[in-house]
Parts: sequence; structure tokens; C-alpha cells
Amino acid sequence: MHVSWPLNTHMKRLLVSTLALCVVLLIGYGVAVHGLAYRVVGFRPAPPPLDKPHLAALQTRLQVSAANTATPATLQRFALAQTAQRLSFAFKHNALADPNKILDGQQAHCKMYAYVVAATYNQLAQQRHWPANCRLAYGHVYLYGVSLHQFIPGTFFKDHDFCVFPDKQGAYAADATLYDYFLVDRIRLRN
Repeated sequence: MHVSWPLNTHMKRLLVSTLALCVVLLIGYGVAVHGLAYRVVGFRPAPPPLDKPHLAALQTRLQVSAANTATPATLQRFALAQTAQRLSFAFKHNALADPNKILDGQQAHCKMYAYVVAATYNQLAQQRHWPANCRLAYGHVYLYGVSLHQFIPGTFFKDHDFCVFPDKQGAYAADATLYDYFLVDRIRLRN
């Protein structure tokens, strides 16, 4: 016996409206991500290495994940995802540079996220005898050529920290803060 539930007109409208809203949000997300670009102003020193307990925990998670058969690109995404998973964003004015202390504190802002990504990627790449080429950068965020820094007053957002990875086309930015909230793993670099 087949039971059919008739949808009344109000339910159909709600369903169509919800679907239309989802489509609009997805298109808006794609448009915003496409227009996003970072400009490097300078580079920070390489982070200290992860200690044995933190590195062992990462290696265990790496073995469980598909990144275990890693290429540099999958290892880069693994470093972003693990950093985003382990840390929560917090507005803090003190910026730790030691990825071990950052991971222990579990709260970070953009600079601290970048230190953890760089330490994670570089150490795991070195273990595979790949170049440890994740660099810590700071600079500005642009959306369709407009600097977003002019809209946020104060010294906290005068610049933004992120990682720079080389690829076949040159280089791209990776930002664990942005990945944490929007799953964006590659960002264009401006000249």
C-alpha cells in the first residue's frame, strides 16, 4: 500500500523559497570566493618545530586520512584542515609564535593559525623528503580589487597573516582562518 502525503500550497511555496535561498547563497559564496585575493606585504620567520607529542598526534591523524597517500597538494589541505579543526578563532592581541603553545591553548587568530599550518606542513613534508616550502606571510585582503582593511578600524586588522605555497602557476595563499569558517583552501595572490 502506497501512502501519499499531499503538499499544500503553503508547503510548496516554503519548499521552493528555501531551495531558491540555498541557490542564491551558493552563488553568492562562489562569487565572493572568486573575487577574493591576498597581497603579500612581507614574510615572517619560520615557526619553531612541533614537539614530539603534537607531531605524533598529527601523524596518527594523517595515517587515518586519505592524505596518507599524500601529494604536496593533499598534504597542504590536510595541514589547513587539521589546524582549523584543532583551533578556534579568538580576538587576541598577543600572538604566540610557538605552534605547540598555540595548539595547547586551542584559541588563535590569523597569525597563530598560520604558524600552526606552516609547522604542520613543513615537518610532514620534510619527513617525506619534500621541500618544506610553506611560508608565513602577512599582507592585505582584497575583494574584487578593494582592500577590506579600510573598512575595519583599529590595529587588529591592519594586516592579515596567511600561508603561501608554491604551485605550477607560481604561488597561492592558504588561510586556515578562512578555511575554518568557509572551507576555502586556495586564494589568489595579487602582485
